[in-house]
Order: sequence, then structure tokens, then C-alpha cells
Amino acid sequence: MPAATVTVRAHQGLLIMMRFQKLEGPFCRTCGTAVFRQMTAATLALGWWSPFSLVFFTPFTLIWNALARTKLNKLTEPAPGQPGQQLDPGTPVLRRAVSYVALLPLAWAIWVIAHIIGDITGG
Repeated sequence: MPAATVTVRAHQGLLIMMRFQKLEGPFCRTCGTAVFRQMTAATLALGWWSPFSLVFFTPFTLIWNALARTKLNKLTEPAPGQPGQQLDPGTPVLRRAVSYVALLPLAWAIWVIAHIIGDITGG
């Protein structure tokens, strides 16, 4: 206690296929943060590897997770003596090395767009 019902999502883009995951439930702030960080970091690393994932599914998954995180941030810390063990939130998403894998497809997309613009403008 207190807890909020949120859905945290993960997306994996494969060359011609995609995989979606979601975890729904009432989460306290600590457990919700742990799930958010794990699934968002996985999405940043594995979500970009198909064309539709790059443009649509991964950005929307990250936005949905950010909205869930906003809802979790409004909660106070869990009261001591709650039943069950709480999850370890771990390190923040942007401090995880796996999150920086997202820079590879982003760099590739910028390179492609720059070349398309260069071809159109004759540069």
C-alpha cells in the first residue's frame, strides 16, 4: 500500500516479426519502478529492429511506459510491514548499458534520412 493499477509494456522488433509483452497489475511505487525500468530498457535495446517497430511500435511503447511511470511517481513510498517482498528497482534506465543499443538504429535512421534529403536537394 499504496498501489496503482498500471500496465507496463515491452516491445521487441524482429526483422519481419514483432513481439509484444505487457505486465498489468496493481504495483506499489517500488515494484512498479522495477518493472518499468526492466521493460523499458529491454524495449530500448530490442525494440527498434524492424521498420514498423522503428517508426510506430517502439516510440508508442516508450510513451505508454512513461505515462505509467508518471502514475507510479504520484504514489508515496510503500508502508513498512507490507506482505511479500518488494522488487529491487535497480539502476535507472539511462544508466543501463543495454539502453544505449537504441543509438544504433537511431543513427542508421538519421543516416538514411540525410541521404534521402541529399538526393532530393541534389546535394
